[in-house]
This record gives sequence, structure tokens and C-alpha cells, in this order.
Amino acid sequence: MTPVRLTRRQMLRLGAGSAVGALLAACGGDGRSMLAPIPDTPAGKRAGNLRVGVPSPSRDPVVFANLVYSRLVVLDPRRNAVYGDLAEAVEVASDGLEVRFRLRDGLRFHPDAAGLAAALTAEDVKRDFAARAQAGEYLFAQGIERVEAPDLQTVVLRMRAPFSLLFDYLADASIAGIRSTARYTRVDAPLGSGPFVPATREAIGIAMVANPLYHRKRVPLLEQVQVFDGGPPRDVATAVADGELGVGLHAPDAKPADAGHGHVVTARRISRRMRGLGFSLMPQKGTAQTRSIPAFQDERVRRAASLALDRQVLIALDGGVLTGPVGPAHSADALSDEELRKHPLYRHDPAEAKRLLDAAGKSGLAFTLEGANRPAARLLAQAVEGQLREVGFVPQARLLPVADWELAVLAGDFVAGIVEFDELRTPDLGLRMHVSGGLSGKFSPWGYSNPLYDAAARKVFAEVNPTARAQRSREAQRVLLDAVPAMFPLSAAPDYASLAPELRGFEFDAFEFNESWLGPQWRLESTTR
Repeated sequence: MTPVRLTRRQMLRLGAGSAVGALLAACGGDGRSMLAPIPDTPAGKRAGNLRVGVPSPSRDPVVFANLVYSRLVVLDPRRNAVYGDLAEAVEVASDGLEVRFRLRDGLRFHPDAAGLAAALTAEDVKRDFAARAQAGEYLFAQGIERVEAPDLQTVVLRMRAPFSLLFDYLADASIAGIRSTARYTRVDAPLGSGPFVPATREAIGIAMVANPLYHRKRVPLLEQVQVFDGGPPRDVATAVADGELGVGLHAPDAKPADAGHGHVVTARRISRRMRGLGFSLMPQKGTAQTRSIPAFQDERVRRAASLALDRQVLIALDGGVLTGPVGPAHSADALSDEELRKHPLYRHDPAEAKRLLDAAGKSGLAFTLEGANRPAARLLAQAVEGQLREVGFVPQARLLPVADWELAVLAGDFVAGIVEFDELRTPDLGLRMHVSGGLSGKFSPWGYSNPLYDAAARKVFAEVNPTARAQRSREAQRVLLDAVPAMFPLSAAPDYASLAPELRGFEFDAFEFNESWLGPQWRLESTTR
């Protein structure tokens, strides 16, 4: 884990804390469905068993949920496209307080212990969302005022206030997958209605078989998916090469070796992890006294630090890419690599950095550069320390136990440091870490506040239309970079997967959309392995 150890659900919740804004008519308020046209399903005969190995220890409930449970809608994060899953139409009122879903015909849950597949209706959605509200789950307990089912195919959400992350949440099967009151006999979970039915659970994983009653016609194209989440028998790339696995997901910061793996296909995506260089500007965060250096309040000092950084050297340390405040995994909302490279703040200009530091009267500024005592952070801290020294700063790297550094960052109690974020699930989180309230909504860990940026960010948080939100997101990031933030995003690290060459339809860069929507279209050209 990285020094900001927040779970996926916690990151989603933080992003929701103040994410209320207008759902505009462009999202369907004129009575038209906001859903994108569904692409054609590949032709093929159902066949094959795909074995998937995930990092250990894992038992990732997200993988299970996306293959087993259907949602009202799904979201492709690469294009910001919303597709109907259980819903065939979605309409949003112009004031954002009413969201209406029309369910497809003939929906059914997986068969129960008696072999009966019950109908899935709007009443089931209403009941399940009520259960989630009773359990205190954020969206249903605080975002939605009530759920109505005026008929068996219509679900109406009455919102307490317009909520900008509504569709991001509804598309997440681990948060809003529709569950039955009945349960599987061999797996401890409520029945779902997704493309695969859990068949057996063993110590090393779970086996799922194709759902013959799945509402999307002609899929799944696989007969069976086995997820080995107790740890593959050995290196996942080797296991794929030897035919033991069809997909091997590598642990974060673990790049597969190239040698000896035959025709294994290595898939690479830019992760939702981000690394950056942060400075503490203020001696108080919230109600607590924290460490800081007043010199960092001077924009010239911060700009000098940014110009001292040779980002090409830094991203080469982990094979990553440049990133802006919103990481490139959220490609529609992120600033492009080309734009970042051209931005004045991203130039490597040691001479100008020295001039700015001298003009501010801060040449020789000494401070402690902290970070987590982990291999990746250690290499990054050493490189950043050397580059800052070249222009007249005098940093001293100091690596802390991971848990200690996590607490320091969350409290804003540090002077300068290499910060890492593990799972920026939604694009708004990259923006929120720079607003006056920070991710928590209470204070910025950097003590940074810029009213112009805060105003631009609020427009993003108030816009649920994916295309309009992306445009506003890029505009807000430009405002932030021009104002010189207190945390400079440095790199977004890659993730890797090893794939069997006969596998088709597996789009690693689609994240959960790959499992929840594309999973039924995964197929094997040959089933001889």
C-alpha cells in the first residue's frame, strides 16, 4: 500500500463528501435518455474456461461483484460514456432532484437453491437500495432521499440534492450491484443477475459459470471463469506461459520479466496511483499545529522547485508517465501529455529555478524531505533531493515507516515530502486534494488555498454530464497549474497484466468496466490450453 492508505470505498466516499451540484438538462433533463448507444456484441459460440490470477493476498470483492452483479448503468472511464445495464433508458430532471430509470423486459436473478430464477423488478431495486441505506452506505443513506417504484419497470430516485457522482457510484457493482434476498448455496453471497453465476468457492479461488438467463443476448462467450485470488502457484507471467492461467494480474510496482515467457502478451495501463512532491505552507491544519516553512508560501520558491525537477528522469524510475492533477487513467478529464509538456511549470530549467530562488532571497533553503520507506518512494526521494540541490535548495531526505508517514500526510504535519495516492477511483479526487478543504473537506494537507481554483473546481463537482465535466475539469487544472500549487504531481505508475495470446476482448485499460461490461465478451480463440 502507498503512504495514503485509503481503501477504494473510502476514496469514493471522500470524493462524495461535498460533491453536490447541478445535474443539467444536457444529461437528459429534456426527456431524452442520456445513455450512449450500445456497441455490437462480437459473434461467437460460447466456449472455454478462462483462469484469472490476481495478486495475493487479495480476495478482491470488486472482481467478484463485477462479474456476478448487474447494475442499473455502467460507465466507461476512457470515454466518459454511460451505458444501460439493467436500465434501458435514464432521464434526469433539469433540477437534478429526480432521476428516472426504465428497466429492460425479462430481467431475472440467478437460480436459487430450488433452481428457480425469480424476476428482477423495480421493487427489487427499491428494496436493495433501502437495505443499503439502512446499512449506512453513503449514496443511499445521505445522497438519496427516497427510492420509488411506480411500476415494475420504473425506478425513480429522489435526491436530497443534485449529486455529481451519482452515475459513478451506480456503475460500481461493489456499491450498487442489485442483490436478491436469496443466497447462493455454495458461496456466501446474495444472488445476483450478472453474466456469471458462482459455482464453487475454494481456498485458492472461486469458479463461476455462464449465466444462461443473462439479459444481454449472445453473451457470455465463455463457459466458465475461475478467479484464483489465494495467490497463483508461482510467478503469474510464468503461469500464463505454461497455460495454468489465461490472465495474470501483477501486483502494483511489479513489472513482469520478459525472458522465458514465450508468446505471453504483456498488457500495460496507466494506474490510478499518483506520486507527487508536496510542500506544507501553513503552521496549522484544521485545529492542529503542524510543521511548515513560511518560505514555501512564496510562489517563486514553489515555482523554482518545480523547474528544478527533471520529470523525464523521475518518470523513468517506475516506467510511468507525466500526470496532471487528474491522472491519465481518467483520460477524458485529464490534461494531455502534450499539454503538460508544454506548460511552463513542467519545464526543466535549472537556471531559471536558481534565479527565482535568489530573487526570493531563499538560496540555501534547508528542509527535510520526507517519504515512506518503500523502494519506489526511496528512489523518487533520492532523485528529487539531488535535483533540488542542483538549483540551491538544501533538502535532506528522511524516510519513515509507512504507517507513520501516512498519518503525517493525512494530518498535514510535514515540511516537504514524496506523497503517494493508491486509488484515485474518480477524477474529482485529483482535483479535491488541491481545494481549500482537501480530500476530507476539512482542511488542505498542504495548507493551500486559492479562491479562483476553488471556484473552478466547484463547477466540476456540479457537472454530471460526462462531456461537460471533462471540459470543466481541464479548465480547473489549468487554473491550478498557472497559480502554482503546493503539490506537484510527478508521475502515474503503470500496472501490468500477462495475457494468453488466444484471449480476446480483454481491455485492461478499462478498469472495472473491463469486468462489468466487457467481461461477458471475453473469449478464447482456442480452448486447447
